[in-house]
Amino acid sequence: MNPTRNALWLTVCRLTGDVLNLLLFVAISRQLGPAGAGAYSYGFAVATFGFVIACLGIEEYGLRQFARLDDARRPAFLGELLGTQVYMVVGAIAALAVYLAVTGPSKSTLILVSALAFYQITAALAPTLFIPAMAQQRMMGPALAELTARTVAFSVAGVGILILHVPLEQAVLGFPFAALVWFALALRSARHYAPAARVSVTAAGARRIVATLWSFALLEIFAQPFTRIGVISLSLGMGDAQAGVFATGLRLIEVALMPLSFFGMASYPRLSRLYSQDLVAFRRPAGDLLLLMGLGGAAVAWGLYFVAPLLLVPVLGQRFAGAEPVVQMMALLALAQAVEVGLGRIMLSADRQTPNAVFIAFGAVIGLVLNAVLIPHLGINGAIYAGVAAYVSVDILCIRSLQRPLGARVLVRMVLTQLGGIAAAAGVAAVLAMEGFPNWLRAVGSGLVIGAVALGSYKLREAAARADDPHWQDMPERR
Repeated sequence: MNPTRNALWLTVCRLTGDVLNLLLFVAISRQLGPAGAGAYSYGFAVATFGFVIACLGIEEYGLRQFARLDDARRPAFLGELLGTQVYMVVGAIAALAVYLAVTGPSKSTLILVSALAFYQITAALAPTLFIPAMAQQRMMGPALAELTARTVAFSVAGVGILILHVPLEQAVLGFPFAALVWFALALRSARHYAPAARVSVTAAGARRIVATLWSFALLEIFAQPFTRIGVISLSLGMGDAQAGVFATGLRLIEVALMPLSFFGMASYPRLSRLYSQDLVAFRRPAGDLLLLMGLGGAAVAWGLYFVAPLLLVPVLGQRFAGAEPVVQMMALLALAQAVEVGLGRIMLSADRQTPNAVFIAFGAVIGLVLNAVLIPHLGINGAIYAGVAAYVSVDILCIRSLQRPLGARVLVRMVLTQLGGIAAAAGVAAVLAMEGFPNWLRAVGSGLVIGAVALGSYKLREAAARADDPHWQDMPERR
């Protein structure tokens, strides 16, 4: 199954699940208001830290290494990988217990966080069991399994809130059951694609895995503060209502960027192999991926600025009136995040996980400091500024690191295309605004500019590839 088809399966299943999740978020927002949305987002933010500890980059590392191993060594590697994750799951449970003991949540918050944490920790373990299928480009099964689990979880919660009118902490009790369904499907896949694998919980095996895994783990640890710390900081410092508005914008960004993220995931095994085998062949798909992320991010930013504000109150309810400028401002965050998604995938494919971890750590520190400084004075805007600054910092560092494997020409072309497209689209919108044209016409004008830049970039990329690669005529498989 080729990367495009894999990306399609991953995208369709994830987007379907995200639509269900969005519908649940809408139900919570309409029935319980910003406070309910904030409580739900807070519970997921805390549970996500458990997810991070329970996986710590295992899926990214395991998929890359499993794809590069021969059949004889794969079962032992998977067994040691799962054995190492057992230690991580124990650590995740302990860390969440300490956090809850320190913060002293109410009974309802404790139930909410516990149910979501069980689901999130299972979400960390299931992808490891799906690694054999993913490495063999069989991504339909893992995608459908995740969709099944999410459908069960969100449907049960939605019925509880809309029909039974139960409290939020009772509505999410379907999440643990959905997690068990997901785990069962993942275990069945592992037995099919790696029947000889056995869990190996040994200190020696864990040391072998951790020797390389640590850099992937740092990526997971420091990636979370980019967005989650904003929700938590707003919830603790400004209240659930402010956190709910910010979380709504983040949810829109996550859903909109999902196709780009999964195209990167589907391309990951192929990019990893090409980097070690043929650097010239690696540059073309890597450059295409970066260009796609930049232009896709511009499209998402356009949607957040022009379309999302029109739907905010009709979809989420009157209590979200006045949040439109916040969502528009978050278009900058979406753009910076889209570029980071592509650069991060290329960094992993090019064996630059250690520098990437350092860059993410640097960006996370910037985000943490700026959240602490700006939120008390600027509220939600402070969280947005902190997130944009963190992502842009990482983007710049990654671009510098990739100059050698990708070549300066590819990176310059990507940067100039993105900046030029953004400037042109913003310029058209500004001119139309000064001339007094309505908002819908400004949206159409800037959207046409983005589309024209995308088409022109594709044509230039084709011409540049023919000029740069002397083997262009012999590259049907690479394309």
